[in-house]
Amino acid sequence: MKKTILLLLIIQITQAEKLQTETKDLDSIETKASKEANLETILNKDNISAKESTKYLINSTTDIHKIIPSLRIYPQGSDTFPMVSFRGISSPDYYSSVLGVYIDGIPQAPNFLIQNLSDIQSINIIPGSLGILYGENAPLGIIDIKTKNPMQENYLFSEISFSRLQEKINFNIGNELIKNKLWGKANIQYIHDNGYIRHPTNNKLLNSADSFIVGGSLYAQILDSTILVTHYDYQLLNSHKDFYLTHKQAINLKLESDKLASWSDFQNGDQDKILNINPYNYAQTHNASIKLDHTFKNFDFNFITAIQNATSLANEYPGIYVRDEHSQGYYYNTTQLISEARLEGYHHNFKSTFGVFYKYLLLDNGMNGVDTSSLGYSGNWNAKERINSFAIFSALGYQKNNFGVDLGARYQFFYNHIESKTPPVAEISPYSNSKIFQAFNPFLLLSYNLKQSRIYLQTSSTTKPGGFAKFPFADTDTIPYLQESIYSTELGIQTYFAQKKGMIKIALYGIWRDNVQSYVGVGYYKSIKNIGGAYAYGLDANLNLKWNIFNIFLNTNLNTSGFNQGGKNIGNITILGQTGSYNLSGLTPKFAPIFSLNMGIDTTILKKEKHHLSLSLLLNTQSSYFLDDFNHQEELIQKAYATLDASINYDFLKHYQLIFYTQNLTNTRVLTTAIWDTQGRAYITNAPLNFGLRFIYHY
Repeated sequence: MKKTILLLLIIQITQAEKLQTETKDLDSIETKASKEANLETILNKDNISAKESTKYLINSTTDIHKIIPSLRIYPQGSDTFPMVSFRGISSPDYYSSVLGVYIDGIPQAPNFLIQNLSDIQSINIIPGSLGILYGENAPLGIIDIKTKNPMQENYLFSEISFSRLQEKINFNIGNELIKNKLWGKANIQYIHDNGYIRHPTNNKLLNSADSFIVGGSLYAQILDSTILVTHYDYQLLNSHKDFYLTHKQAINLKLESDKLASWSDFQNGDQDKILNINPYNYAQTHNASIKLDHTFKNFDFNFITAIQNATSLANEYPGIYVRDEHSQGYYYNTTQLISEARLEGYHHNFKSTFGVFYKYLLLDNGMNGVDTSSLGYSGNWNAKERINSFAIFSALGYQKNNFGVDLGARYQFFYNHIESKTPPVAEISPYSNSKIFQAFNPFLLLSYNLKQSRIYLQTSSTTKPGGFAKFPFADTDTIPYLQESIYSTELGIQTYFAQKKGMIKIALYGIWRDNVQSYVGVGYYKSIKNIGGAYAYGLDANLNLKWNIFNIFLNTNLNTSGFNQGGKNIGNITILGQTGSYNLSGLTPKFAPIFSLNMGIDTTILKKEKHHLSLSLLLNTQSSYFLDDFNHQEELIQKAYATLDASINYDFLKHYQLIFYTQNLTNTRVLTTAIWDTQGRAYITNAPLNFGLRFIYHY
């Protein structure tokens, strides 16, 4: 297999030598990028380039936190239940994130926010104000990921890597097919994770994984001012890596015996048994889209239609075992159809934006053939929710000399319908329900340009829509929870120095939430409902310095966040006849460290005409934070930590790279997910020390 891979790589390299990189003569086509809005220029907070994503090993959306200190994307039981935290604020579940993930302008389905990255051109974090002008209107903004564009130049990127924990093959190519008329690109990636948790008796690695991505796009200039882009990709994941461990096992990464824990063993806090010998997650996703861009004299028209189908079957939870991982487990399937039309106008000092957006989302959630009798619910149940969402948005920007002002607003209509023919527990009869939500969200941005600086003030209102519990475990889950309002203000400055070789960004922000959506209850008996208010205040600071042989970035976040005192943050909830009280008054939310810092250093060791040797270091450090919103016991606190990645990069003969790299050089344990019940605690941890070799050919 490995010999075949190497042979294919050599063939691809030989063919690639025939490609000639050239800039396309596309003066007649004015793309949106050439007329970038003042708003986008100001509020693009963080940028990760293709070179940086390679150098700093940003291979998945979960790795973006290595660059962006206030951001964390992590699995909540499995990769198909992703949770996102940004600036000390997170969602209660995977259904509606505080941040949206966009790939080439296409919003990703809620169970597909964690994904491996391929063919990356850039990654930007765009905060809430500009998020209003994107189709999905994620409350705190979007993670905007752009892939490579073959219209800009022919390219080829091929990689093969071997490491202690992983093997990877990655191949991307983009080329002009018909001169000035048709361009195409394709990418393929395969990753095998070896795992690092061994069976205590037979020494077999238990938490391995395989993932596969294949995709392609065609770019056609169908008229002088019209470009049509069609895209399709397929992604497959077969993973056993989301392995729940006891605290003792998570620290030592060792299983003491081959005894399996029951659910009652987990509840009682047994530290030596295996919580689940075979955790698994099987998921596949199809993505297809069509984009049309037409340029008039003073207007750009953009139309997007995309469909995404993501299916999964998984079983990670402690004390729950199934016989067949191909047909048994819990599933969370989504089908998402979106359409968006946008018209942007440019006239003298004005820019205008007008758009409409529609989304249909089907969520099919349930279990097949799982023995959950010890938990008190059926292992065969289902619930389907259908969401129809329509939005209309507009903005007007004015730039005169050094002063700029942008005003915008968005109206959105949501219709949610849920149906559960076989609820999880006998106490709930089959039911259906529906709810309509509406939201109006304005924003304002003021900016002023100095000689080498820009100062801005932005304020906005966004809405996190309501809905229904995706796991209707109790009567309270059949009642919809209401939408949440989020208000944010940000004051920032961006300035250049040292002849624009250095850049500093500083932003002070405040975020206030009303009618917060949260899971409340005691132990296993929790339900989602609206509670009181919450807040987050903080400072983002970014420093970039680029010299000929020395580049450094320093990104830091200072943040304080919490639930408001009293009010609806204190209450009672009854689930399956058990009444419990909750009190989040004044508590700090989960994944909200006071201090975060990321630092990257890239320095040249040797530079000759055809040879370049450099060293790259990436430091990630966080102060302590809680793993749960309202259980602040010591076992559910992630203590302060630091991780360090390093690589030695050898670029030679213009097109080749050889990289020796290490990940988590400090071999630090970071608990990325925790669940708890009674005395039981279960954790998913990050990977230990890894080191390997990458060979890259690029053209």
